Amino acid sequence: MHHATRVSLAIVATTGLASFVTADVGVLDKYECHDHSETGEYHCHGAADLAQLGGFIMGLDARAQGWSTGNDELFVFAGAALNAEYSYRWLALTGSYFYLPMVNDDDSDVDFDKSVAQQGWEAGLKVGPGVGRLGSKVYATAGWSSAELTDSGDASNDASLAGYYVGAGFGANTRTLVFDVIGTYRDPAAVSDYLADQLGERNDVVNFDIRVALGWRF
Repeated sequence: MHHATRVSLAIVATTGLASFVTADVGVLDKYECHDHSETGEYHCHGAADLAQLGGFIMGLDARAQGWSTGNDELFVFAGAALNAEYSYRWLALTGSYFYLPMVNDDDSDVDFDKSVAQQGWEAGLKVGPGVGRLGSKVYATAGWSSAELTDSGDASNDASLAGYYVGAGFGANTRTLVFDVIGTYRDPAAVSDYLADQLGERNDVVNFDIRVALGWRF
């Protein structure tokens, strides 16, 4: 075989191998995973745990919600929630059922009894890198919340409070546990209407909450 022929065959073989590797491996993400360039099938070249794209999560959180008014009044509720989540790659569907007793009304003019609480549910989304994967995660969150505020001492203070929420969170996923810290800004409209009825005047209201959550992956 002539030298030129051998060189040509070597070049063809190298090119073919390079094409095969490129088609099969492509660009791996930090989990050593990717979509096959020809079949579109998602697969991983590293540890089997890295191939886990998400799953079902059950957990609890401790949360505090504040209503701050333009008159420097601060209403604070603090309690807990039962959470459920289904995550996949960058996306998670979330749901919560919460109970938040009032812990401070800042000596406001609202005639609250000592047994005041919010109880209700939320449904929303998380979107961001690592939401459903092992390791750290940062994400945006948004959804809808619906709660009933009850005053056991005075039923005239009862109210329905519903509206959107938007926020951000960060945390980490291990093989079995999920940890999150989340802050949200909440639709102030229903709270503003409620306080206007109670106080006889309308003020700007900032409605927010902070929560720390722990969950178990299944």
